[in-house]
Amino acid sequence: MLSKRRIGMQVVLLLLLSMAFGRAWADFTLPYGDQGNELDVKVVGGEHQRGPLFLWFTNQYGRTTGAEAIAHALARRGATVWMVDLLDSLLLQRSNEVVRGLNGKGVAALMTAGVKTGRPVTVVGLDRMAVPILRGLRDWQASATNPDAITGAVLLFPNLYRGTPVAGEPPSFLGIVAATNMPVMILEPERGVNRNRLGSLLDALQGAGSPTFARIIPDVRDYFPLHLKTAQNASLKNLPDFMKPEEAKAMQALPNELLESSTLLAQAPHSAKVLPLDHALDKPIQQRFGLIPVTNQQAKNFALPDLNGNVHRLVHGALESRPAVTLVNFWASWCPHCIQEIPSMNRLAESYPEGKLRVLSINFKESTAHVRHFMKQFSVHFPVLIDRQGDVAAQWGVFAFPSSFLVDDRGRILYSVNASIDWDTPKVKALIDQIIREEKRSAALAR
Repeated sequence: MLSKRRIGMQVVLLLLLSMAFGRAWADFTLPYGDQGNELDVKVVGGEHQRGPLFLWFTNQYGRTTGAEAIAHALARRGATVWMVDLLDSLLLQRSNEVVRGLNGKGVAALMTAGVKTGRPVTVVGLDRMAVPILRGLRDWQASATNPDAITGAVLLFPNLYRGTPVAGEPPSFLGIVAATNMPVMILEPERGVNRNRLGSLLDALQGAGSPTFARIIPDVRDYFPLHLKTAQNASLKNLPDFMKPEEAKAMQALPNELLESSTLLAQAPHSAKVLPLDHALDKPIQQRFGLIPVTNQQAKNFALPDLNGNVHRLVHGALESRPAVTLVNFWASWCPHCIQEIPSMNRLAESYPEGKLRVLSINFKESTAHVRHFMKQFSVHFPVLIDRQGDVAAQWGVFAFPSSFLVDDRGRILYSVNASIDWDTPKVKALIDQIIREEKRSAALAR
């Protein structure tokens, strides 16, 4: 067994190695604050002294080939890109929770340094990194003498929510959303998880006074820049050889989208007034796991085709066959946890006759051809339905994947879960058996 001293020495060594690699990657280091914090900054471009400056903050997945390819493409168009990995610079764990909890001090420090170059400065980030970016934008605004010096923020598929709510309940925005009145551009993938919620985000930002714009990126889903694994820093022409056609097209268009967004944001009004921040609302919520009881919620009707074109309907919250329990499961093939629970869900379906339990598996925004090919690796005894536009998922309040609901024969949602679980455990079966017994009792009393 390793001694505490040896373990401590190993931790120190790992930290030193991390710092060494970070410094090797960086072109300059920016100290900030009074805690000895530093940002390691990689510079892409810089030959054009009058071109725009983009501050690109890497998300929780770290430095990626796709982001660097876009940075080099921007440099070829006359821009300079400062790339920063906040988590690496601050030696923080890579997790959604850590990113959501980051303050904006590091972002504001880099913005201040960028403004000193005299160039128009635009901040860029994706996913949950939008949270510290907006916090940093507000922090910088509080001390800025010229709010026009920062054009604003370009956010790719931003996740500005407090966390994952109970399945079926509406998510809430972090307090920073209502405290943002600087210009913002949102680039949202058409097949993205939060595409159907874009309107509510626009309403929240614009309601706070932010000149907020949005563009839809056709035919792709979230994280498409991360799907490039082979460096393409000299040109984006060969992207179709390394990515799906629709992703390659989106990547090739992205540099110009960023430049156009920067120009548009620069022309928008910039407020010198800093909005108050509700610190209580700016704290993340804790996700609840397992099957959660639901009260007074009726299942939404739907009619969706399965992989063979047969339409399955939930009418007045119940299937036409009216089984005692219906398990409605929302999933996607890109979701590892969704795939993980398919076998146990199938075993659960096999252990009950259709009159007792019916499983409906609803795929989110993927084509029938893709899902049919994907499902060849499984032998399932329940229909797989296609929610191509994600409308049914939106009606059911699906926020995370997988999300599942247990519905009784009167269409009442009794339980929901917003994560994968093992479906054929004695505990889950006991719960389903209890629902079946209660349905029998209710039917007997109604006679």
